[in-house]
Amino acid sequence: MKKSFKIAIVMTALLLVVLMGVGCASASKDYAPPREEAPGEWDTGNEWGGVEDDFQDIAPDSPQTAPLPADKVERKFIQNGSLALRSSDIDKTYESLASLTLSLGGRVISYDQEASGDIKWINMKVAVPFGKLDIFMDHTAENVTKVESKSVTSEEVTEAYYDTQTRIRSTEDLISHYRTMLAKADTVEETLMVQSRIDELTLELESHKGRLQLLDNLTRESRIDITIRMEKDPTITKPEVTWKTMKWSDVGYLMKNAVQRVGIGIVLGLQYFLVFLVYLAPLLILLAIVLLIIWL
Repeated sequence: MKKSFKIAIVMTALLLVVLMGVGCASASKDYAPPREEAPGEWDTGNEWGGVEDDFQDIAPDSPQTAPLPADKVERKFIQNGSLALRSSDIDKTYESLASLTLSLGGRVISYDQEASGDIKWINMKVAVPFGKLDIFMDHTAENVTKVESKSVTSEEVTEAYYDTQTRIRSTEDLISHYRTMLAKADTVEETLMVQSRIDELTLELESHKGRLQLLDNLTRESRIDITIRMEKDPTITKPEVTWKTMKWSDVGYLMKNAVQRVGIGIVLGLQYFLVFLVYLAPLLILLAIVLLIIWL
């Protein structure tokens, strides 16, 4: 009996040792160390990191380049002007201003001549290179009799100009980055997501380039709106009040006419008075009868 009990204990211990060995072998298979990837193989854990996570980590408008030093920045301004002129010969004044514009290296943008009866005027717009606006505004054109108004406006756009340049470089870097990611995409979903992002960044890039081009044009030239009117223009000039003597013949005619009008007025008044009495007669008769009865 005791011998059978010892054999059972030994068999149980051997069974436990075998089970422990099988469990350790299974655990070692489940937690095997990761294998090393071959060069050039797709790394979804480090390099790609998920397309959506990559979108969130990189802001498309964040500057990727260091700003220029303040002493090396060329300040940018938008300067424009306006002129309102009176001229004894508006055509010659226009030709003088057009010649001045060309001599300064500028151009005539638009020209429009309008007329109303004997009155005419010219509206024109010119552009001169930046820095030559003061020369143009200080020049006196031919046949100008009066400068009715003259104004110059100036707006600094230095920050907007260089900020737009930085955004362009940043967006171009992002597009290059996503194109690299597009070349490594394995699935159709990854390809579509990256291509969609590239399309969005391309639209932003074109918008920034258009804004920079506009700022370039506005800061490269100064534009002047000009109105040229005739020296005597009743549309904007009040008529002068003048006193003139009359001829004696005109005085006699006016006196005769006045006497006639007075006579006609008297006769007309008398006629209306008689008509009024006719309308009033019944009342007067009735009043007379009442007074007669009271008297009797």
